[in-house]
Amino acid sequence: MKDYLHQYKFLQDVALAKVFRQELYARFKNEKAIIIPIPMHPLKQMERTFSHMEELLKAANIPFIQLLEKTTTETQSSKNRVERVQTAPLFRLMVGAHVEHKQYLLFDDIKTTGTTLRHASEILLHAGARNVQSFTLING
Repeated sequence: MKDYLHQYKFLQDVALAKVFRQELYARFKNEKAIIIPIPMHPLKQMERTFSHMEELLKAANIPFIQLLEKTTTETQSSKNRVERVQTAPLFRLMVGAHVEHKQYLLFDDIKTTGTTLRHASEILLHAGARNVQSFTLING
């Protein structure tokens, strides 16, 4: 998985988005929650040329919306556990975004300490989400 993520994300091999499409489709085809992929900072997305989380969902033909935007270009993988836990808020609501009193499901590639998912969940819950769950490809 480490090699796959490196090739996919950092070597910009977007064709690899199709690798998990059958598994993701099977997992999400009947999902009632609104799916939100964890976003990249706009500068990082320009560097990589695509949003790796969105491309995975597109390849699996899974509907999603984006309500969040990343506030920092720092990656959680560059921090140790203590730094991750103590980090400032990583996200904010997008301008004009409306969070309904519904269930949401955050979708990310890897969960190590849970900081990214916790920060995203807090933003959505504070904005009015009824419930926020998460799904990751890898639990590190």
